[in-house]
Amino acid sequence: MGDIHGMYEELEYLLTFWKPKRQQLIFVGDYFDRGYANSQVLERIWQLEKDYGALCLRGNHESMLLNFIKSPTNYFNHYVLNGGSMTLSQFLNISEDLITKSSSRRTVRQLKKKYPDLEGWLDQLPYYIEFGNFICVHAGVDLSLDDWRNTSDYDFMWLRDSFHKAENHTGKQIIFGHTPTMVLNQDYNNSSVWRQQMKWGIDGGVVYGGQLHGLLISKTAVIDIYSVSILEGDLHDNS
Repeated sequence: MGDIHGMYEELEYLLTFWKPKRQQLIFVGDYFDRGYANSQVLERIWQLEKDYGALCLRGNHESMLLNFIKSPTNYFNHYVLNGGSMTLSQFLNISEDLITKSSSRRTVRQLKKKYPDLEGWLDQLPYYIEFGNFICVHAGVDLSLDDWRNTSDYDFMWLRDSFHKAENHTGKQIIFGHTPTMVLNQDYNNSSVWRQQMKWGIDGGVVYGGQLHGLLISKTAVIDIYSVSILEGDLHDNS
């Protein structure tokens, strides 16, 4: 499943296509920030992890939240500029105005009190998962390297153009999020899954009015694509 960004109802709708008794659930990161229900998404992700063994990758937004928790003074502004104030206000049930005016260290103390396991959970999230003929990663891998596994932690979470444009000689198909497919498709009205060079871009930009995507894969191929769009506040199945 692609980047959720706090879009809880869309997450729930897409999960109706998932068959938990025989399908492994993998999330490619960016669970929070900018959306309307970040705390609900957090609780749901944790429940899916605990009860169904869902696998959660580390996205750049998880990294920004973790950096803020570890060093609030240094990383507060960066996190807030990337949608963090909305997430923190929802996590703590206080206004965004109070978040921006309050001491960042105080905010972290409140966050740790309410979610004592959050920092540890963020800190252990993997950067990629290999499954059969697939690599699942948040942003991409460094295709200029002899072994893509030597990609830096930063690049796993932040790569864009250099990965999108590079030849894929890994012998594997790469599923990634991070860059909205409207950007990859060079058409803001086209948020469908992007496919090129054995790469699958599945961040449909749902938080920007696009789509939330999920791929059904075997160890060798993409079997189906499921997508949820938001049009005038309604959810539509475009599978």
